Amino acid sequence: MNSVSTSIVIIPGVVALLLCLLFYYLYQQSRQVYFRAWQIAWACYSIHYGLDAYRYYRPPAAAAFFTSSLFLVAMAVSIFVSTRLTRTSFRFQWYDWVLALAGVALAFVDLRFQLLATALGKSERPLSFTVVYLSGVLLYCSATFYLHAHRKGSVAFQLLAFSLALWAVLMGAIQSSNPWMETFGSVGHVLGPVPQMLLGIAMVMVLSENERNAVQENTLALSTLGADPRRLLSADDLLPSMQSALERLAGALSAGRAIIYVSERWRGLLPSVQRGFSPEFLEELTKSGAGEYICDLAYRQGGLFTVRNIGQMTEPLPVGSSGTFAGLKEVLKNAEIRNLTAVSLQTREHAFGVILFPHAQGKAFGTSGPRLMVGLALQLGLTVENYLIAHDAHRRTQEYELLTEIGQAISSRLDQDEVLRTIHAELGQIFNNSNFYIAFQNGDEICFELEVQDDHVLPKL
Repeated sequence: MNSVSTSIVIIPGVVALLLCLLFYYLYQQSRQVYFRAWQIAWACYSIHYGLDAYRYYRPPAAAAFFTSSLFLVAMAVSIFVSTRLTRTSFRFQWYDWVLALAGVALAFVDLRFQLLATALGKSERPLSFTVVYLSGVLLYCSATFYLHAHRKGSVAFQLLAFSLALWAVLMGAIQSSNPWMETFGSVGHVLGPVPQMLLGIAMVMVLSENERNAVQENTLALSTLGADPRRLLSADDLLPSMQSALERLAGALSAGRAIIYVSERWRGLLPSVQRGFSPEFLEELTKSGAGEYICDLAYRQGGLFTVRNIGQMTEPLPVGSSGTFAGLKEVLKNAEIRNLTAVSLQTREHAFGVILFPHAQGKAFGTSGPRLMVGLALQLGLTVENYLIAHDAHRRTQEYELLTEIGQAISSRLDQDEVLRTIHAELGQIFNNSNFYIAFQNGDEICFELEVQDDHVLPKL
């Protein structure tokens, strides 16, 4: 191959392959679906250049030409789909199929013109409608990413939009028949890798920006439970707040299913919540002791514990009573959980429970995922601890106020029976005293002066 073919095929092809590897690395780091879409796009682009190189050795290679055009179409569709993946989950829409079929039709047109040019013995390369099609898709994607960057105030997406626009202009200039544009297009062959390298830089910036935003937004959101500090809330009252915190955690880690399991010690103040499971599964975790077991296990493993292929797993630590580990495996098997990541919900002083993230793959989270999980779990643990401290202080304040009121109510009465009944009524503001009695000791004998059962006052004994 001569130097011209090297600059047109080999160098851009190598750059495309390096970008494909870069997008694979970015996907492994973050597990964001749009990085996977870009990885597929540049894999197709690398194969396109590989087929172009093959055509230099085996001209005219009509099949290789057509297949190369199809890979360009696949690249265009992948980039087009990625514009939605920054906002929503993956799902093919009807216009994706229309775009793909239009590209395949243009690839057939290109093949026909290529065969006609070969039959007529023309040496010049005919206009490639597939490249023009790709250029138009890149311009549309550039505008979409620019609007997204404007809404988010993102410098990374602005650079991404600029890179796509520059690349689209260079590709369109290469196909133009205008003399000035042809001169620009010849330079475009040499400058072709430049916008691709800018795209790589922009995507690295996108990853960094997304991780920083995820930490900032979720840390701020998890810094409070949104509970009314003027009221004493029960565990049931706190259910919406804990559910919202779980949704925030699952959204940050792109987890479809998740559980916040609260250990028995704190269950009277904090509720256990789940996403993607049935309430019966939480009950089964509680009754079988599997929940307490995995709480202790995650805490003793340093706050983070990952299980892969639970069916073949052996007991990691002798935690809990005999048979608890077998019960845990049975509970998870019944819930069709094969892989699980558990993050301890703890602070320096207390361990409140565990956050469970089941996943289908052995490694569902990127390299930065575990660090993000631990950081958000620590933030939620601090928030829960602050809530419990405030809750306890508020409860004690109310108890002191009630005790003061009780003292005032008792001291204002002289009749003994009325005093005892007042004690019963006032203490009912602090705790449940539906079954209640007051006893006096006289020497070695105990005589009951007042007894209340189910709000019925019984006579003296």
